[in-house]
Amino acid sequence: MAKRLFIPHHISGFWLPVYTDDPVTTGSVGAGVLVGGAVAVYEGVGVRYNDALLERDGGVKIASPFPLGYGYAASAVVAIAKAIGEAGLAPRAFVKAHVEEVSRRTGLGDVLAIYTGGCLVARVKAGAPGIGEAYSMPCPKVGVVTADLAQISTGHMLTSRHSVIASAGAEAVAEFIKNPSFEAFLKIALNFSKRVGFLDARMETLGKLPGVLGLFAKKGVLVVFVERDWILDVAHAVEALGKVHVETLRELRVEPLLP
Repeated sequence: MAKRLFIPHHISGFWLPVYTDDPVTTGSVGAGVLVGGAVAVYEGVGVRYNDALLERDGGVKIASPFPLGYGYAASAVVAIAKAIGEAGLAPRAFVKAHVEEVSRRTGLGDVLAIYTGGCLVARVKAGAPGIGEAYSMPCPKVGVVTADLAQISTGHMLTSRHSVIASAGAEAVAEFIKNPSFEAFLKIALNFSKRVGFLDARMETLGKLPGVLGLFAKKGVLVVFVERDWILDVAHAVEALGKVHVETLRELRVEPLLP
């Protein structure tokens, strides 16, 4: 197995939870983008994420530009890194990671999206890889500016907003199926994040800035898509809301890195 591994993050724009009595078939349908990426290095003792010790067992250090608990699917990145450390880059490793996410109530569809790879990933059947189904669509070469708004428990979010996520998610998925495209994703993700209460009026005004193509909020992260010539200006404006990260949309997937 490779000693170093690249694992992209995933930010879901909208989703509909699907619960069953089996974590393998539990998950979500919806769509999201793969951004940035973490590097997992298999060494030492314990599981560490940006130097924070998460577990005493195992032996992997994960370095990422994104924090845990905001909406970047960092918990899925950790689960995938751990599972691959035990089972290698086999599909069963991703199944194991998915089951951990569902069982711990830290995620529903992120592992499937990351396993699928690409840029804009649509999840059309809930479940772990091999059970769930997803496909990737191309993205334009634009910038992504994100802001860390607040750390929020995924389990608490799914419980406290269960009804509105279910109703808004069902409508969002149905609308996206009619026109699965990047442009439709921007519109639907914005409406979803407004309906469930992730996006407030102050954040929405950023959509009027020059160069902004669209935006949405997911849990505790704001995501703004920007024409590349305007990235720095938009990033400066977003700084008032939280720590800013700047990425470019591109094809991403889990892959080993050279030593």
